[in-house]
Amino acid sequence: MKKITKITCFIGLKLLIFSVVGCAVLLLLSTFNVLRPQAQSWYLLLLVIGAVLVQWAVLMFVLHLRSDEEGTYCEMDTATWVLTFLPVAALFFAFLVLYVSLHSSVSFFALDFTDFIITFAVFVAVVVFCFLLSYAYRLATCGRRDSGIRFGRKKRSAKEREQEILDAKEQEKEEKGAEGIVFPDLLDMDREYLRHPYSPEASSQITLRKLCDGVNMYLESKGMFYKIDTLRSFVAGLACSHFLILEGLSGTGKTSLPKYFAEYIGSNICFTSVQASWKDRSDILGYYNDFSAKFRETPFLRALYCANYETDEINFMVLDEMNLSRVEYYFADFLSVLELDAQNWKIELMPVSTGGVLPEKLEECSIRIPQNVWFIGTANKDDSTFTITDKVYDRAIVIDFSSRSESVPSSRNLAPLHIGQSKLRSLFEEAWLTPSYALSRELRARFSEISQFILDAFDVNFGNRILNQIVRFVPVYVACGGTPAKALDIMLARKILRKLEGRFEEGLKTNLAKLEKLILREFDKSDFSDTLQTIASLKRKLL
Repeated sequence: MKKITKITCFIGLKLLIFSVVGCAVLLLLSTFNVLRPQAQSWYLLLLVIGAVLVQWAVLMFVLHLRSDEEGTYCEMDTATWVLTFLPVAALFFAFLVLYVSLHSSVSFFALDFTDFIITFAVFVAVVVFCFLLSYAYRLATCGRRDSGIRFGRKKRSAKEREQEILDAKEQEKEEKGAEGIVFPDLLDMDREYLRHPYSPEASSQITLRKLCDGVNMYLESKGMFYKIDTLRSFVAGLACSHFLILEGLSGTGKTSLPKYFAEYIGSNICFTSVQASWKDRSDILGYYNDFSAKFRETPFLRALYCANYETDEINFMVLDEMNLSRVEYYFADFLSVLELDAQNWKIELMPVSTGGVLPEKLEECSIRIPQNVWFIGTANKDDSTFTITDKVYDRAIVIDFSSRSESVPSSRNLAPLHIGQSKLRSLFEEAWLTPSYALSRELRARFSEISQFILDAFDVNFGNRILNQIVRFVPVYVACGGTPAKALDIMLARKILRKLEGRFEEGLKTNLAKLEKLILREFDKSDFSDTLQTIASLKRKLL
């Protein structure tokens, strides 16, 4: 029931009760011969009470129709008020006509007006006195409170209603959380999204192959040139892991790729420059300051919190030069959480006992990592950086930027499009469910032979995590326009042979030569060019 309807019903009920009290007082006065109203005065008084009750019912009905959804604002201009009170005016006019015309001929209307006026005055005085007692009791028990009902000529806009709801919530939070505001920036975001709720934009109709081709043309229009295999690897990497590492030489476009990719598909992106002094998660997410009683919110945290509101937007969290510090120090919590089920992707920011008013999207002082977020790290290979460990590599999809592609600048100005995370996931699922994109039995057998040789010769094996990545990587890579053999080549070079870096034991070069011959026997040279190039690089380091 609307608020205004409840209040009107309550007032009408009190009016009825107080009218009964007024009639009871008149009967009491008549019993003690203080005041003896005539029967005709009683008749007219009851008619007046009936007319008032009819008017009250009409008024309640009109207020209910003219009020907003919550029943806190009612559009009542002058004309509406006049029309609302027409019933009581018509009844009183009918009473006047009847009593004037039938005063002398019908005993029911033979009224002594002086007697009625005295009777009515006493009745009204009793009713008013009862209302005053009721109001005084409410002041004594509850204090003076605004009913919250507003009348006017214009209805409130949706924005005004949202603002009132927000103000009420803020007041409730202030009364409930006297400890203060711990997350000021995140609470500001709550207010902003309450005023302007997120509405997902329709995604463009596109295939993965057209997406890769479109990104390639868009990058060329920006003066950036990449191998098409690199772009396919990037898209396929998004399909099988929420953590990608773009590794290679400085100046090869590692940072520009996610930047322009996000620009082309209309997604959100947050750049965070990793510092050499970073030691734990507080460097990336922020920390609670005991002196100010506030949480130091980082741009990374704000972007992650925003992703919880914009549920259909793709969000890239780019960690630029992520190996300036040890990744397993400041990013350890993320590496562990991303291994769990998606519903458990959350990281504690501070103990719940700290208190304070918490933002809407925090779960017991923990920030949730939604599935529309991908973490992308760029890593240089030089003496100024730390070596990325196997723990990090195994959980990520690694894309190599060992060389820069050269091309002729394009004058084409390709317009960006928009792809939501639900659309992107549907494209991935479509690729996984297409039998022709999956690894064939023959290809699996040939790849297994190579994997077994690597295990026997180098004692290098890979677990279910890497195997699952390969199974998910290959179909999406094929849907992007590549071949299954090339997809296996990329995963073998980046995920398995990388484990041989830094090894110099005896017989390694001989076994590398045997592996090279086995690959050339099982696959074409063009299909496994990345693996052959990696083997050649390992052999040169052994000279």
